Amino acid sequence: MKQVAFFDSAERQRAKQHAREQDDRDLQAGLISPEALNQQNGFFSGIDFSQASIRRRRLVA
Repeated sequence: MKQVAFFDSAERQRAKQHAREQDDRDLQAGLISPEALNQQNGFFSGIDFSQASIRRRRLVA
C-alpha cells in the first residue's frame, strides 16, 4: 500500500520556533552576524541565481 505523507502543522510550528530560538542564541553568542543570518534566512536564500535566466515568451499568432 502506498504511504501518504502527513503534514503536522503543530509540529512545523514547534520546529520553526526552535529554529528562531537557535538563531537568537547564535546572535547573542556572536556565532553569526545579523547580516549573515538575514542572508541565510532570506526568502531567496535557497535559489542559485548563477544558474537562473530570464526569458521572454514568444507569442504564437
